[in-house]
Amino acid sequence: MKINRVWSVSGALAIGIASALPAAAAEQQQPFICRTQESGLGQPLIDNQDGVGHPVLDAATGKVAGYSRLCHIAPRTEYFYFNGSAFKPFDPATGYAQPPADLKTIPYDGAPAPFVIRVEGGVINRFMYTVAMLAPRPPSAEAPGTGKSTSLAWNGKLIYWLRGGVGIGHQQGLAMWFNGQLGSSERALMPHLLGRGYAVVTSSGNETGVHYNMRLAEETARMTKAYFVSAYGQPSYTLGIGGSGGAVQQYLFAQNAPGLLDGGIPIYSYPDMVTQTIPVSDCPLLGQYFADAVARDPQSPWAKWSNQTLVEGMNASDTARNALTGGTGSTECINGWKFAMPTVINPKYRDPRFDKGAKAYGYAPGTLDAVKWTHWNDLADIYGTDSQGYAPIPVDNVGVQYGLAALANGKLAPDEFLRINACVGSWKEQPEFVQWDDKGDPYDSRNMRRSATCREPDGAPAPRRAGSIDAMRKAYTSGHVFTGARLGIPVIDLRPYLEPELNMHNARQSFAVRARLRQANPAELKNQVVWFTQTDPDLVKAVLKGVDVMDRYLTAKAPPPEFADTCFGAQGAVLASGPGVWDGILDGKAPGACTRAYPVHGSPRMVAGDGIRGDLFKCALKPVSAALADGTYGAVTFSAQQQAWLARIFPQGVCDYSQGDAGRPPGW
Repeated sequence: MKINRVWSVSGALAIGIASALPAAAAEQQQPFICRTQESGLGQPLIDNQDGVGHPVLDAATGKVAGYSRLCHIAPRTEYFYFNGSAFKPFDPATGYAQPPADLKTIPYDGAPAPFVIRVEGGVINRFMYTVAMLAPRPPSAEAPGTGKSTSLAWNGKLIYWLRGGVGIGHQQGLAMWFNGQLGSSERALMPHLLGRGYAVVTSSGNETGVHYNMRLAEETARMTKAYFVSAYGQPSYTLGIGGSGGAVQQYLFAQNAPGLLDGGIPIYSYPDMVTQTIPVSDCPLLGQYFADAVARDPQSPWAKWSNQTLVEGMNASDTARNALTGGTGSTECINGWKFAMPTVINPKYRDPRFDKGAKAYGYAPGTLDAVKWTHWNDLADIYGTDSQGYAPIPVDNVGVQYGLAALANGKLAPDEFLRINACVGSWKEQPEFVQWDDKGDPYDSRNMRRSATCREPDGAPAPRRAGSIDAMRKAYTSGHVFTGARLGIPVIDLRPYLEPELNMHNARQSFAVRARLRQANPAELKNQVVWFTQTDPDLVKAVLKGVDVMDRYLTAKAPPPEFADTCFGAQGAVLASGPGVWDGILDGKAPGACTRAYPVHGSPRMVAGDGIRGDLFKCALKPVSAALADGTYGAVTFSAQQQAWLARIFPQGVCDYSQGDAGRPPGW
């Protein structure tokens, strides 16, 4: 039975050592859709007749023959050749003797050799792994999974390729390489990496578009690397490479799993995912407020999109295409983060691809109905659940004074500051949520706590939400927050400058990491350098340069001169490099050359008084009277009526960021 691709996300992770499979099964999530068939690797193997897991169909009758809890398959090997622009299937039995007309060659042992790679695939920890290596000579006889072939040309160095995205579990992902599963950056970089002799290991369990459980990702990476070592040998070093969620994995593996990686090139980095929910949870709340204001008054100052950055902190543009309306003008909150919050906190938002996949594979109707589709429920084994099955959520905005810096700087009128904070509201609790309608209700406002009378001084302010302290603390103790206390490996934090595009991969994230290192363990600062490129097309060249720099570093066990803060201009030309190029971002110094070339924007919480670290889930509170007396509002003077309004908006007090994170576990 042929199953066409039903997901657009991809990835792979599993366990290739059959004897280890039964022990892990009891802890694994169900329902869980196996996707080996979409990957071109056939149906998973039957491991039970109890109706648990993925239906496996009889090829002759099309009826269910059994079920697979473990999504396991027998390991298999395929070959591909490079034609100068893509990898294509290659028959090792005939292709070496009668090569395809478009096969490219590569220098090997002093002579041109066929640019052919060998890819092994299988399942470890329920996810699909792949091992790719250069294979310029015909294969000798080998047992699947042994790697004992004289055909391979491995330089002894391993790259662990880590993929991004935002996923919420309950599916296996897709195997890289098989069935044409390569992304655009992979198509650009793999010829260079494999052509240099690197082994490249991947797993769908190390793709955050499949899940964002970093302990599961770490476990999977450990098992996959252990298998590689047993099958192919100990690499001289393991270098992590990956973007977005793949970058997050590198930082968290360095913190939580010393020895797994020896170095990293995190691209489009974030320090972690869970602390991104802090400012991003504000985006729809503020966006809904601005939309309401413009609907009431088309001449509202918020009708000019660039004004919204005064409160949101993130970049905004009066000319960019709007991802919500298709019109002109937008913000990073919209173009970058439009679809982020429903997949993080809305338990009723089920991506329709899950239903499409379940139907295609023959799952019983209603199999997915009990799932609560949030990141927190996906990690219910970490966060726990209440009596209704909902996991606690740390999202909290009690005491947050949106637009505070703009008010203090004289760019926001006191009444408008008060109105924003009275009307912004918060997110409802989980049982109250309804399905997200991104067309009719693009800000998901049906799931917000709002007030019809919030706009006037004597009206009722929209209530704020207190997050779960227990969830905050478990985010820390489970290793899902990058604290900066440990890095331990050299990393080149690399990103193209995407601020003009209002892209979610904003420039401040590299420095959020650095700020956490500086605050928690300044000795680790030597291990992180920050590289910016001008555009996405320059990125491939920068990644390859980074691989060369990291190779020299890890081989010599000492940093080469190029391991330094750097920014690149057009065609990859170095604009500036060395100490001081990023001055002015984390200190009060005059802006350095790279800071001037690539300005960094903020976030709603930074405008509200928090710092660039972005790791504060819940602020400590101080009374409004104390804030009025201690200079919190700069030179702004509130009237008696405005002071009374402020007190009604913040009955519990306002944020005092100097006291740190009230949600952080004691002693952390």
